[in-house]
Amino acid sequence: MPHIIIRYMSIRSQKDMKKSAAIGITWTIFIVLFAAAIGIIGLLFLGFDKETADNSLVFIKMVRTIFPGVMSGILLSAVLAASMSTADSQLLSASSSFASDVYKPVFRKNKASDREMQWAGRLVVLAVAVVALLIASNPNSGSIMSLVTNAWGIFGAAIGPSIILSLFWKRFNIQGAVAGIIAGTAADICWMLFLSGTGIYELAPGFIIGMLAAVIVTLLTKKPDEKVEQLFEKAVKYED
Repeated sequence: MPHIIIRYMSIRSQKDMKKSAAIGITWTIFIVLFAAAIGIIGLLFLGFDKETADNSLVFIKMVRTIFPGVMSGILLSAVLAASMSTADSQLLSASSSFASDVYKPVFRKNKASDREMQWAGRLVVLAVAVVALLIASNPNSGSIMSLVTNAWGIFGAAIGPSIILSLFWKRFNIQGAVAGIIAGTAADICWMLFLSGTGIYELAPGFIIGMLAAVIVTLLTKKPDEKVEQLFEKAVKYED
């Protein structure tokens, strides 16, 4: 999740990493357990309903059935708040990533001013919002849950291998990262379009192909320079 990874950059010191990791992992475990519990309890309480299952409405229907109007309104507003929080985090993540990692070093050769970077980020937010509006306006786009599932699949297949390899392999280079991102994204989309009937989530084959491409291209290209290796050694060295 890029918007969560970016938050680790705000950690005050390396000593807080263990605490931050413990909080993040614990919270994720709670989310997964409670999500599964809602599905199981909803199935027992409401029975199976195809419309409810296809549109992920089990939580909404349970809340409206069990609680009075005021309480159900408060609980349902939490769903909207969570959606808005994730949406704005993703927009900020996209704008900052493009401005800092693409626009400034690639297009402007590290000569862009802070104000120019700010406008580049704003334009990216506007562009992403327009594309999202077009997708939402298309009646053939499917449900929000299916779109989110597809987005997480591409996230995992595209940047998952690069993140893991950059953390644990000093030999990993930029050519391998680019190859992994392109191959993982292409494999994920192709599997989603042509092989979704197999019942296998496209993230799995996309991740495997992206990982293989990243490793193979890294081994076939020049290793990173000494400065990058020193930075890796400094990053993985932890002193309690």
